[in-house]
Amino acid sequence: MGRVFLFDGTAMAYRAHFAMARSGLTTSDGRPTGAVYGFTASLRRILREEKPDLVAVALDPKGPTFRHKQFSDYKATRQKAPEEMIDQLDDIREVVRAHGVPIFEVPGFEADDVIGTLTRQAEAAGHEVMIVTGDKDLMQLVGPRVQLYNIFKPGVDLVIEGVDAVKEKFGTTPDHVIDVLAIMGDSSDNIPGVKGIGVVGAKKLIQEFGTVTGVLENLDQIKGKNKERIEEQRDMLLLSHELVTIDTEVPLDPGFESIQTPAPDKIELLGVFQTLDFRNMAQELSEDSERPAVDLDYITVRDADDLKAMLDELRAAETFSFDTETTGLKALEVSLVGASFSAKSGRAFYVPFNASPEVLPAGPEALLDALRPLLEDRDLKPVAQNWKYDALVLGAQGIDLAPPHFDTMVASFTVAGSTRRHNLDSLALSYFGLQKIPTSAIIGKGKNQVTMAEVMVDQVAEYACEDADVTFRLYAELAAEIEESGNRALFYDLEMPLVSVLVAMERRGIRLDVPKVEAMSRGLEEEIEVLLGQIRELAQTPDLNPGSTKALGRVLFEELCIQDKAGVKRVRKTKTGYATDHDTLTQSYGDVKIVKSLLSWRELSKLKNTYVDALPRSVNPSTGRIHCSFSQIAAATGRLASSDPNLQNIPVRTERGRKLRECFIPREPDEHGPWILLAADYSQVELRIMAHLAQDPEMIAAFERGDDIHAATASHIFGVDASEVDRAMRSQAKAINFGLLYGMGPQRLARETGLTLNEAKGFIERYFAAFPLVRNWLDKTLEDAQEVGYVTTLSGRKRPLPDLQSKNRMAQVNAENAAVNTPVQGSAADIIKRAMIDLEEALAASDLQSQVLLQVHDELVLELPERELTATKVLVKQAMEGAADLSVPLVVEFGHGKNWLEAH
Repeated sequence: MGRVFLFDGTAMAYRAHFAMARSGLTTSDGRPTGAVYGFTASLRRILREEKPDLVAVALDPKGPTFRHKQFSDYKATRQKAPEEMIDQLDDIREVVRAHGVPIFEVPGFEADDVIGTLTRQAEAAGHEVMIVTGDKDLMQLVGPRVQLYNIFKPGVDLVIEGVDAVKEKFGTTPDHVIDVLAIMGDSSDNIPGVKGIGVVGAKKLIQEFGTVTGVLENLDQIKGKNKERIEEQRDMLLLSHELVTIDTEVPLDPGFESIQTPAPDKIELLGVFQTLDFRNMAQELSEDSERPAVDLDYITVRDADDLKAMLDELRAAETFSFDTETTGLKALEVSLVGASFSAKSGRAFYVPFNASPEVLPAGPEALLDALRPLLEDRDLKPVAQNWKYDALVLGAQGIDLAPPHFDTMVASFTVAGSTRRHNLDSLALSYFGLQKIPTSAIIGKGKNQVTMAEVMVDQVAEYACEDADVTFRLYAELAAEIEESGNRALFYDLEMPLVSVLVAMERRGIRLDVPKVEAMSRGLEEEIEVLLGQIRELAQTPDLNPGSTKALGRVLFEELCIQDKAGVKRVRKTKTGYATDHDTLTQSYGDVKIVKSLLSWRELSKLKNTYVDALPRSVNPSTGRIHCSFSQIAAATGRLASSDPNLQNIPVRTERGRKLRECFIPREPDEHGPWILLAADYSQVELRIMAHLAQDPEMIAAFERGDDIHAATASHIFGVDASEVDRAMRSQAKAINFGLLYGMGPQRLARETGLTLNEAKGFIERYFAAFPLVRNWLDKTLEDAQEVGYVTTLSGRKRPLPDLQSKNRMAQVNAENAAVNTPVQGSAADIIKRAMIDLEEALAASDLQSQVLLQVHDELVLELPERELTATKVLVKQAMEGAADLSVPLVVEFGHGKNWLEAH
């Protein structure tokens, strides 16, 4: 799929320290930085020249590892790491993180083990791996898709070491490197091996007998002193074999899935480089000679005259930016500290709410009253960066903010999608070469962090004015880009009106039955304990920890021999033990009693820890409801994303997971009577969009008749009447209907449906014979995307796909899948956004109390008095089914009840 670079961070730090030891590099206060500089230079060069898809750095942890427990003298002869280098490790960590690269540092395991684990996980995901190291031990990981990227050889900039290099060095293949190492030992790590046998002798023995086990089994064929040495040191040889073996199943949380394409935070990097006095590196980041400097005129409002002058200036300008300063990130739980405004580049005002002496007119309430007419005026054109947050903050203070004219964050996403970051600091750097004042410079970080309310007003004023100033300057740039890119309608008619809808939804929140969730948690805890008891009883191991893959594998496959019960002839193993992952256990051993208990234990443990125990902590103490956040800029397709908590991700595929939805309930009965929840879900909206885009007459006709599209598809493919389609036929048709949108080929279809590969191929061929214009649309969409480099939704949203031209086949395949999926999924996202806007307006214009609370992709969840059900459904149906004019009808399905599960 892509190229993964795994850095042996500890080895790089050592190399950089000794390479730069004579450089004398220090900060202005005398702190040594040679190792950091050398490390950073190597990291940046590799990122720049190699452009890896995924990157991670592994570091050795403090303290002993599992090898020290196996052998107390492990690394006993190695010199202690230089204090000067150790002192620079924290700076190295800051540099790595600022480059957007994750660090893996696991207590009890060396960096080699972490790299080994990530390497195997990357291989399993189809990636190519480059391990940046000079450590010969890591050669045991080399394979067809794994190489060492060695920048450590004296006199040579780079050596790529693959299977041939391993054979040249060890005289054997990578999987037998550990056997050679075990015999020859390793003086640098104080691994004894067999004393008296060096690398040459070890190579010969392994070339002749294959493995350490083979050597021990054929001692009678070994002549001379080597036989005696091995016999006498047999135990030490076996121990050495364990010590040199890299553990490829280190428990990583998060694991490989958390590694992403490096996305350097240039603002953070600039701060780090300036702190370390790396002037050249800082200059590389911030140089932008084409952009002129701006004279700054930042004013702190200190009395009634200042306030009046500011208000007059903003009203005269009509278009102005504003920003709020608060005590935190949760908009509905923070206190307002101040507000800043700008209507001219380089000029801004800050109104503090905590000034001493108090700003006149005295007190926050009087200040808010003075600002209210400006902020609520529908004739003005206010601009903000992340309008939604400011609207929620001000709304909590009783200010009904005018609808947004322009949100610079949303505008940036509209024109650039996922190709860049959209926070204010990044945009300031990108557009103006401006390194904004970091928030941490004002409030600190970590244990020393305070709130804005605790910082001197003048300090906050400069920071806040800069925010408003930069936002106003960005408005001019981004407004022009919106017009030039042809995104005017998408931005002003869809994304901007949606901001107000999301503000309203987040403010409303949804009620959680906390006692029921807590009871569910207790019930799950009891069930988990029962399952744990069953597992231990079936395993005949009273202290078994099912979370330990090594212990579990030993019990399942050596003591219980579940492979015999399941009829599995070949047990799948990893480098360090038996495979006990979910797919392996489910597919091969799902009917074995202990495996059933184990899988249930895992499912319930995850449900409890990830959802059930976490949700009550998200309840707002003031409202008693959960107020999640919806983001317009998180998904490349334009889909909304939910967070804090993610209510779009509440499990629905398992019975236990669905039970959790019972805990989401409407408000208590009031003067409007009892309340209920209503769920309105688009029926097969993505397939309807595909039918519209492809203009396939057979598919369009099926939707127009109101047919079950999956049964209709099965009827065409199998050549039978719709009444003769059975459940299996429909299931196979459903798999391909949805699978085509996500790059499904015959292999995946066979895996998901139980068909043979040839049957799956024939199935797909018959599908395209039945719906030929679908194939035409798929081919044409991909062809057009390859020509222009992007795809477009029905609303005109563009998604750039640079990897369509990638030389990496897997990256190219992923981009091709996105090219087909985005016009459909992105159009579905835009359609429900339009429906949300229209529905919010319709409900506001009615006498109904009904309110939209959540959006879960193709579904809207409303809260309403039960007596308003019929009238509300009429408005919802009109808004959702009228949100787009397609060649096929949009259809909405309803459900309602006393909780979300009943409604769904």
